[in-house]
Amino acid sequence: MFKSAARFAGAAVLSLLAFQATAEEYPDVTLRMAHPLPESWPAVQWDKWWAEEVTRRSDGKIKIEIFWSGQLGGLLEIKNLVSSGAVDLGVFAQAVHASEMPMTSIAAGLLNRVSADAPTAQKLAGEVYGAESTQAELAELNLQPIKWTVTSPYRLTCNKPINQMSDLEGLRVRAVGGAYVPIWMEAYGMVPTRVQAPEIREGLQRGTLDCNFGPIEWVPFFSLQSVAPYISDINTGTFTTFQLYAPQDRWNSWPESVRSLMTEVAQEAMMKDLEWLEGAEAEAYATFEEAGGQRIELADMDAFVAKSPDMIAIWEERMTADGMGDAIAPIVPMQREAAKSFE
Repeated sequence: MFKSAARFAGAAVLSLLAFQATAEEYPDVTLRMAHPLPESWPAVQWDKWWAEEVTRRSDGKIKIEIFWSGQLGGLLEIKNLVSSGAVDLGVFAQAVHASEMPMTSIAAGLLNRVSADAPTAQKLAGEVYGAESTQAELAELNLQPIKWTVTSPYRLTCNKPINQMSDLEGLRVRAVGGAYVPIWMEAYGMVPTRVQAPEIREGLQRGTLDCNFGPIEWVPFFSLQSVAPYISDINTGTFTTFQLYAPQDRWNSWPESVRSLMTEVAQEAMMKDLEWLEGAEAEAYATFEEAGGQRIELADMDAFVAKSPDMIAIWEERMTADGMGDAIAPIVPMQREAAKSFE
């Protein structure tokens, strides 16, 4: 099912594909790619695969040097490095730049319970990137999206079990992205807490944090199973996490053969990401349970779902108040269609 869904998700980005060119048409070029994450981070292997595959298919003419772990700039800096042309390529989390790129950042799935699974999130992101208003925002920012990474559903991994909805009240939960995730959390009485990724385990261990908000495949990476042995079955939604960008002016200056090759390989990399994710999710759950972790079913799930805020309506209301109602009008139906994945 997951693989067939992956093929369906690919249709959303087919419009990005151009004609494949032959190796003789590629220029000799070495490109620098800034990456904020370590090479061991879950799913970044597809960023590496993309870079290596572009080099291989161009017969070594297009070389891409990846600078891992923020060597060229940290998570908050890479967007500006790409936009200014200081680097040729860069990976960053557009969700943390929601105030600077409100149209584009919504493609990261900042709204809870819109995309229930990774294929839906990947498809929605491609549709949002293709919207005319998003394209205008990206042009102004001098950014060209190439590929994006998705995860399994974000869940609550906690140091205490969540047996019923009332157990959420007062829990200090790691919040990410812009303003919308905290709104959703506060509707249930949770206390959104800003914690950087390297501090998650320590926060859970010391009790300054009660729950992590993230996908299960991140749990073994951060070794959270020993400090947060309870994972809720609440599906808070699936998000795209990190996106690969090029400066748009530089992208447009590259020959069509280069742009076409990069886009084609990116399409394949995203399909591989989806196919890998199913096994990675199962493996992470196995590791979690082998360490004594428990999956906790919410007893009053129907009441929880009924109480969930309509985050699309909240986003629409806020964007309209900021004078962007007309701009987001084509995107709202995309989100509503994606939200059917929860039905």
